[in-house]
Amino acid sequence: MKHVIGLADLGADSLEKVGGKACNLAIMARGGLPVPEAFVICTSAYHRFLEETGLGSKISFLVEKLDFTDREEVAAAAERIQTMISSQVTPVALKEDIDERAFMLGGLLAVRSSAVAEDMPDASFAGQQDSFLNVAAADVHMNVQRCWASYWNERAMTYRHDARVPHMEGGMAVLVQRMVDSRASGIMFTVDPVTGEDRTVIESVRGLGDRLASGEAAPDRFVVSRDGTVVVADDADGLGLSISDGEAAMLSTIGADLERLFGSPQDVEWALDAEGVKLLQSRPVTTVAEDDGILWTRAYGDEYWADATTPLFFSVMGPMLTDYVNHEGARIMGYKAIQDSPLLRLHKSHIYFNTWVLEQAFSYYPRYARSKELLNYYPASERERIAGSPSRTGMALMSQLRVAVRDPDGMLNRTDKAYKEWASRFMKQCLRFDRLDLSAMDYGQLKRVYGEIEEAAIGHYRLIRYGMVSHSIASNMIIKQWLRSWLNDESGELYSKLISGLRGNKTLETNVALSKLALRASKDRHVAAALRSMDNGEFMKALKDDPMLDNFHERLDEFLYEYGHRSHTREIVYPRWSEDPGMVLDVIRVLLESPTDLSKVEDAREKERLEAERRVFAALRGMKAGRVRAVIFEKVLRLAQTYLLFRENQRFFLDHILFRQRLILREYGERLQSDGVIDDRDDVFFLELGEVFALPGEDPRRLIAQRRRDFMRHRDILPPKFLRGRMEFDDTVTRLDDSTVIQGSAASPSVFRGRVRVVSSVHELSQVENGDVLVASNTDPGWTAVFHRLGGLVTETGGILSHGAVVSREYGIPAVTAVKGATTVLKTGQTITVDGNEGVIRLEE
Repeated sequence: MKHVIGLADLGADSLEKVGGKACNLAIMARGGLPVPEAFVICTSAYHRFLEETGLGSKISFLVEKLDFTDREEVAAAAERIQTMISSQVTPVALKEDIDERAFMLGGLLAVRSSAVAEDMPDASFAGQQDSFLNVAAADVHMNVQRCWASYWNERAMTYRHDARVPHMEGGMAVLVQRMVDSRASGIMFTVDPVTGEDRTVIESVRGLGDRLASGEAAPDRFVVSRDGTVVVADDADGLGLSISDGEAAMLSTIGADLERLFGSPQDVEWALDAEGVKLLQSRPVTTVAEDDGILWTRAYGDEYWADATTPLFFSVMGPMLTDYVNHEGARIMGYKAIQDSPLLRLHKSHIYFNTWVLEQAFSYYPRYARSKELLNYYPASERERIAGSPSRTGMALMSQLRVAVRDPDGMLNRTDKAYKEWASRFMKQCLRFDRLDLSAMDYGQLKRVYGEIEEAAIGHYRLIRYGMVSHSIASNMIIKQWLRSWLNDESGELYSKLISGLRGNKTLETNVALSKLALRASKDRHVAAALRSMDNGEFMKALKDDPMLDNFHERLDEFLYEYGHRSHTREIVYPRWSEDPGMVLDVIRVLLESPTDLSKVEDAREKERLEAERRVFAALRGMKAGRVRAVIFEKVLRLAQTYLLFRENQRFFLDHILFRQRLILREYGERLQSDGVIDDRDDVFFLELGEVFALPGEDPRRLIAQRRRDFMRHRDILPPKFLRGRMEFDDTVTRLDDSTVIQGSAASPSVFRGRVRVVSSVHELSQVENGDVLVASNTDPGWTAVFHRLGGLVTETGGILSHGAVVSREYGIPAVTAVKGATTVLKTGQTITVDGNEGVIRLEE
């Protein structure tokens, strides 16, 4: 069997022998396209090498026992395997074959990996193995082994595992090409990889293309329409374009030829030398989303994870929700259909949930619990079917038996207590953590401490999978439905009263503490004057220098000690209150204008709740089978109240988790910036967690820059509610037949007519005046201290269990959520009526 083959000798059936990269180049060469002369070391050579050296069985044994959930274990195994391969002597016969071909090509050569699974439409391994440039012929065989070793880097191993590609099958071929003496080189997409538009996108640099891949050079960018017109020519460094418009148009024409040859959009590496264009490789475009058959919804994420999300935060929390809330929980409860399904997708920096997974989970709820609020997670065309589908009552009961045996903390009567026990233990760990000097730790120590916090956080996710996903939603939807059908509570007014005024709500406790700070400031003329006359930086300096501010300083420090882990968002790229107390001062300034002791408001809401309970139970007892109804209703109501508090309070402790994770990752960023690996400390938030812990390594600047641009582009834009493949769509009815009425979802009852105040960030809360209708994309617990001053609330996201809705009910203000485009349709100063009973906004003349 031939182990070393010339490119021209490859046939159409060569994929398994030489990998996608080499096979595609052979097809291009046969099609008459300009490809450098090359030869290939086949996968058979790789397998022969493993067999002759005895490494095959050793590697297989290592991989079989590897725990891929343990990143450190995978990294250690990868390093060991690569060392084993690189340190071996190349078998004599194979070395002779390689040397003969290499010296025939002559000159300097490029040695490039060509994995069998690489460059395929359904499993792109591009960039995960190594390539080596300007290699002398005598050194090719050593670099071939380096390519083989790179097949076993940590990233590639994890990728294969996640994509279910067998490690020991397929293997690695190596392509050896004559180096191109390029004056310019780059990449070309024959379809826009971001938007999917039918146009060619080219990135170009002077010299070798590795400067583009490594981020050493910012690329010029060209966009060429299908008729060959260059519509964008962006000079990245201001020193002149690296290629001409004519050359960009010529590349686009070649790209069209490649599309026809392969029958799909292509991602192409190219170079320009004195003779013209040379094509170095071509593979299918994998960055354009394909239709995976999954319908994704943003609506469920709006209840829990509504803010724009950085790659780091997605990689911090996403695996926890997928692995422990979804997959592990499904295995325990016997939900086999969803125990391995993808749960989350990050699209335009926003979180989408798999609607099929949600539908399967909700199918275990009784039909009467499938309220319109729950059905709002799905497209309108699907709601009737989901509402009417059979309830898996028997399987639901069986799942609870499985939970009772396999995970007793998941039982209805146990989860809340178990969570409080976990929170108590975790807070003790936080006290120990807070005594650590992170700045004195090296990379390894920081990673270890992060692992300890992450390990402790698993308890949080293992309990919210019951408390939030099952207990809270089911119990509250059942109570809401019973109130509608038994007591005609169509507006939700009774429901609102029954779940308000509950003691122990951490969000409301935070608001009460803020209101007391504002009251203290309002009663001290010197403090109030300083807050009104100084900006945050000046006031924080005055706190240190002015003895007349000492008392307030102490109270502020006490507040930050208790609540400084909170912020206006969960997203960890943003600082917490203890890092930026100015955010707290901004809220206090708002409260200064109408200082109120919110503890008295809470006392009043508690009295209202108790009176509402008395009236509801009296009404139920007067109905047919009333005593039984009342007993059952009370039991479920107590569960709904318990798990509504659970839902609110888990965010308080999640904030504690994320705060510590942020501190560690920020310290990583400090260290990486100091070592010259990244340009800015916060660049770390635009890498994934595994990429962060792999640094210092390859230069990440280009990747960071692209991801930061994407995040910033989508940060303040709410993408459509649903996504399937590349297709985005909304089914939200923005306007009813009456063009002055905008439809949303009823979240807190009552009606209010007032002036709009559109707020795009927490920093604009200071503009809110008494009686304003706050209009925002979404709100967070950090915003809600000002809610008692509002006349109403309108948000673009959220539902009946979102934080804005919960706190609006607590303060008795109407709220309408899920209003598509509210922050652009409504304008500050406009007068509107917020109808929280019907879930509509009426525009006034």
